[in-house]
Amino acid sequence: SDEPISCEAAMSDSCRVYELEGVQRVTGETIRPGGLALTQRALALANLPAGARALDVGCGAGATVAYLAESGLRAVGLDPSAKLLRQRDNLSPQLAFSQGRGENLPFAAGQFDALSAECCLSLMDDVAGALAEFARVLRPGGTLLLSDMLAGNPAGLTAARRLPLSCCVTRAFSRSQIASLLADAGFAITFWEDNSEALKQLTVQIIWEYGSLANFWRCSGEDGAEVGTAVAALKPGYFLLLGRKRDTKLHGGDTEHAGTAIRNTSSA
Repeated sequence: SDEPISCEAAMSDSCRVYELEGVQRVTGETIRPGGLALTQRALALANLPAGARALDVGCGAGATVAYLAESGLRAVGLDPSAKLLRQRDNLSPQLAFSQGRGENLPFAAGQFDALSAECCLSLMDDVAGALAEFARVLRPGGTLLLSDMLAGNPAGLTAARRLPLSCCVTRAFSRSQIASLLADAGFAITFWEDNSEALKQLTVQIIWEYGSLANFWRCSGEDGAEVGTAVAALKPGYFLLLGRKRDTKLHGGDTEHAGTAIRNTSSA
């Protein structure tokens, strides 16, 4: 529309930006940069066999779960937000969903062949604990499909994380940080791709709908200019990676495992 979106009432405590209706009007059902197009790319790269068991952590309203099922996988979704899970009215009743947190997955060890976590790992209180859980529920050799926010300027992370906002941007990862976290959890990165262009496109949509980024951040109940300054200092980007669960853990941020070199591409 021609009129910028108005702000909903601010939430108490830490604002959960991903639950704001205005955000969902801009991003659509997926509530992340790249939408299902990036999910499709990740799935094509993973080349999972039909019938593979897949868990989508941070599934929100279930758009990715539905897509995984349509692609021939046995998909299950999990999200901590009852509000978002209630929005899956238009999805098939045969799809399976659970309410829960990534740090404490209600599934058996080795239950899944693949696990996707799209722009949600950064939201978790215990990232290392969540990655350990991801590894636990994946079978040996299982595939991790991970996309999230990238801090182009890691020096800006301290100020961003002091903001009372629960969103991927303010809790972005540096590339070395996510590589180290994954290695410690027992994953080898097999593919890395910069998808910052998807974030740029989403930013343009937000400005179009809200009138400015300051107005968008103001909808969280915070000082829009202050938040915008802290976020800009991060030089935020967006990444997609695939990981493989190792049979044994290696430490130190390795991004290779025997016989498979990391593929590193950039959309820039």
